[in-house]
Amino acid sequence: MQEVLSPHEAALLLALERPDQELRLGELAARSGIDLAQARSAIERLKLKGAVEQTGEQVRTEIALSAFGRDCLAAGLPELRLLRDLMARGPLPVTELQRRPDLPQSEAGAAFGALRRAGVLILEHGQARLAGDADLSLWERRQALLERVAAAGSLSLDELSDEEQGWLLDKRFRPLFDLSETKERSYRLTAPGVAQQAHAVAAMDAIGPLTPAMLQDGSWRGRRFRPYAIGLPPRLVAGSRNDYRRFLDRVKQKMLALGFAEMRGSLVENEFWDMDALFMPQFHPARDIHDVYFVADPVYGAPLQEPYLSQVAAAHEGRTGYGTRGWGYVFDRERARRLILRSQGTALSARQLTARPNIPGKYFSMARCFRYDTVDATHAPDFIQIEGIVLGHDISMRHLLGILMVFAQELAQAKEVRAVPDYFPFTEPSVEMRMLHPVLGWVELGGAGLFRPEVTRPLGIDVPVIAWGLGIDRMALVALGKNDIRHLFSNSLPRGLADMRPT
Repeated sequence: MQEVLSPHEAALLLALERPDQELRLGELAARSGIDLAQARSAIERLKLKGAVEQTGEQVRTEIALSAFGRDCLAAGLPELRLLRDLMARGPLPVTELQRRPDLPQSEAGAAFGALRRAGVLILEHGQARLAGDADLSLWERRQALLERVAAAGSLSLDELSDEEQGWLLDKRFRPLFDLSETKERSYRLTAPGVAQQAHAVAAMDAIGPLTPAMLQDGSWRGRRFRPYAIGLPPRLVAGSRNDYRRFLDRVKQKMLALGFAEMRGSLVENEFWDMDALFMPQFHPARDIHDVYFVADPVYGAPLQEPYLSQVAAAHEGRTGYGTRGWGYVFDRERARRLILRSQGTALSARQLTARPNIPGKYFSMARCFRYDTVDATHAPDFIQIEGIVLGHDISMRHLLGILMVFAQELAQAKEVRAVPDYFPFTEPSVEMRMLHPVLGWVELGGAGLFRPEVTRPLGIDVPVIAWGLGIDRMALVALGKNDIRHLFSNSLPRGLADMRPT
C-alpha cells in the first residue's frame, strides 16, 4: 500500500528535484513555501518513512550584543570607567568608586571586585589605587570586541580569536552578549522518495479536515480527501507523579521522622539574610551581579530588624568584643536591603537563629535557590538545597560528619562518600561533601561546618551550631539512577507505566 503523504511532506519531496541534489532545511522550506517549523516536522516524518536521508549537519554559533552589552558599548565597560577615574584623579576612596551616578551600586561593586582579583587595584586604608605594574590592555581589548560585534551586527564564534572565545567563559564578560546556536542539516532523496514523488502532486491537492466554509461554497466537490486510519488502537494516557517529586517527599518525611523541624521562607530575600548575616563581606565574588539574580523592582526591601543589623555590621567592621578583626571595611547598611533571589538555603538558617530556636534543637529546609550558572549535567540556574542546623551545648564536628554520612548513604544511596577540608566565610572548620557517581565520577554535594562566632553571636546564639547545605538534586542523580540533572524534571512516565498499551 502506498504511504500517505501530507501536503507539507509532498511539498518537500517536490522541492528535492533530483536524487543527487543535497539541500539544507532552510533552502527546502523556502523552495516549498512553508515555514521552517513546518518543514522541520515534515522532514522528520519523511525520514521515518525512508523517503529522505540526512547527509550532513553543521552547528553555527553566533554572538550579538545583549542589552547590557549595548549599554557598555556607549559608556564603556564598568571596569574601564573605574580605571579611567583612577588614572585621571589618582587614588580614590573605595566608597566613591562603588557609589557612582553612572553605574548601579551592585555593578560598580562587581567591577571593583574584578579589578582587585586581577591585581590591577590595590586597597590601602579605605583608598583604592592602581598597581604600579597594572596592565589595563585586557579591558581595552574587550571593549574593542564590543565595538567589532556592534559594527558587524553579529559574529560567528569561529571569527573570534582563542583569547576572545575564552572571555565568553568569564561570568563578568559573558552577559555582554547573546549567543545563538543553529544547526544546519542537509538532506537528499532516497530511492523510495523518488518513487513517492509521483504521488506528491495529488497529495498536495488532497483535502484534510472538512470545514463549514467548504460545505457552504461547495469547494470540496471533485476533490480527493486524505485517508483517515480509523483502525489505530486508542492511546492510553496514564498519569503518575514525577520520580524526583516522589524522592523529595520521601526525604522530607525522613527528616520529619528524625525529629527535625522544617524551616520555610520567601524565594525573594535581601542581601542581609542571604549573605551579610553569614559573615560574607560585601566585596565577596559571590555577590557579583553575574552570580546572583537581583530584583529589578522593587530594588530594596523593608528596613532591617535591630539589633541584628547593627551587630552584624559591627562583626564585619571588626568592632566586636569576641576576638575577631572582621573584614576591615565600612559596612553598607543600604546595600544590605537589596533584594535578590535566594542564592542559598543558609539564609533560612540565619533567620531561624533569630527566632528563639530550641536549644538543643534541629531544623531543616528544602529550599529552592537561584544562581547564575551554565546548565550542564550537574548545574542549573535554579536548584533545591537541603539545608539544616543543629544547636546544642555539646555539638561538635563529629556530630556533623555523622549526619552528613547518613545523608549521603541513606538519602542519596551513594556507595562512596568523601568529606574534604574546605573554606566558607561563615563556617570554621569547614568540609565539602562529595559522592561517587557511577558515570559522572566524583560530584560535589555541598558544604558544611561549624558556624563561626561572627555568625551566631550577632544573631543572639551562644552555643555551637553545625550547619550544612547540600544539593539534593545531585543526591537524586545517584538515588534515581540518572546521569543528568535535567532528566530529573522530565515528564516521561516511570518505567512500566510508559510501556502500557491497550491489549
